[in-house]
Amino acid sequence: MDTTFLTQLAHQLRIGKIPGCRRAINRILEEMKTRCENGEFDKPKAAESAFREFAESELSCQKKNTR
Repeated sequence: MDTTFLTQLAHQLRIGKIPGCRRAINRILEEMKTRCENGEFDKPKAAESAFREFAESELSCQKKNTR
């Protein structure tokens, strides 16, 4: 499976994020590319969904509650 769409998604997800989150997204991107190349996902949409879930669950990417 071509992984260009994952690179584009990573670029979108990094916009406006703190450096720690951007590094986490880069790390997740490499892992997701490997998983796609190994045939773990049958459709690009499944890979994209998994990527988003991983990025959202990453502690450095979660929004902090400020009161």
